[in-house]
Amino acid sequence: MKLLLINYMETTAPGGINKVVFEIARWLSKWSHEVVVFNPAWDNRLQMSEEKIENFTLIRGYKYRESLYGFSIKNIGVVRELIKKFDPDVVHVHGYHTLFSPEIVYVVKKYFSKIPVIFSPHYMPFGHATLLGEYLWSVYNKISNLLIFPKIDHLIVASNFEKDSLLYDIPNTGDIEISVIPHGVDVIDVQKKPQREEITLLFSGYLQERKGVQYILRALYELVYEYKMANVRLTIIGEGPYKQSLLKLAKQLNIMQYIVWKPFVVDRTELFKEIQNADIFLLLSKNENYGITVAEALALGTPVIVTKHSALKEFLTEPGCFGVDYPPNPKKVAELILKILNSDVRVGPFSKRIRTWDEVVKDYEKVYNLVLRRVKNMR
Repeated sequence: MKLLLINYMETTAPGGINKVVFEIARWLSKWSHEVVVFNPAWDNRLQMSEEKIENFTLIRGYKYRESLYGFSIKNIGVVRELIKKFDPDVVHVHGYHTLFSPEIVYVVKKYFSKIPVIFSPHYMPFGHATLLGEYLWSVYNKISNLLIFPKIDHLIVASNFEKDSLLYDIPNTGDIEISVIPHGVDVIDVQKKPQREEITLLFSGYLQERKGVQYILRALYELVYEYKMANVRLTIIGEGPYKQSLLKLAKQLNIMQYIVWKPFVVDRTELFKEIQNADIFLLLSKNENYGITVAEALALGTPVIVTKHSALKEFLTEPGCFGVDYPPNPKKVAELILKILNSDVRVGPFSKRIRTWDEVVKDYEKVYNLVLRRVKNMR
């Protein structure tokens, strides 16, 4: 099978969408499928470049235009030429929160109508800060509902929450076959952790307001000043637009000395060590369409606290995962942390929600073959 994966972000960068695209390409190419990944360049120096990664090819187009939400006539031209040359059996497009992806779907179906298009929206409904933002998002959904989703041959989502959100916000998705395939993890190793004198809490991810790190900081304050815990440390791994606000809050709460700030960890082995060395991983997000860091933490034997909100609540049936209401009450988060620390918590065994990437990608392969058979029978 010849597969073309389309990603609007940099596939080698950290992040859930990028990880999904990378692992699909990595495993399918390892299994002798011919795989090409295309994404716009996010670095001027990498424009119109081609790179061989393991067994697949990564092609970067022109610079992603953030001011136009990715809309690009030039990159569409590059993709058209790539399809003519590569002649893929399937095109799999990733990411709805950009104009680049619907633009790709529209053009592929207009000029290469016989090629099936599979779409993974990685859809996440969220509130907007202004009425204008809310209105524009509504308009975008209505246009996509009429012009883009009717052209899609199959949808793949990561959670029931994502599926339900799509069906509610974009009614035409009800006419498309939808497969729910939770994301994978690199390894499952739930060995019991040795007891240490210092208590380590961990967050890893993009530093955005919706990720809820501000609630983790306030819970840390409760532990330090209300429960008099001097042996606690919070490690925050990641970068993002909300970092300065978090730094300011940490200084106001006088907890900077209890926090270690680290940039994104490129080396996965180093990230695994951070997770395994943590006593508890926290993700107190307002919105997640899956929560890949939660799956990774549980898979490495680290108890997790999440909000009982969006797709995160689907993890609460997994042994070792605990929930708090949204918005989180910092005092209750602190109390739950203490309860976990003072209990003999067992992490795992898991449901099919937490599997290694090779198992997950087999499900993608099944969907591709299913769609190819269906399209062939319709001809």
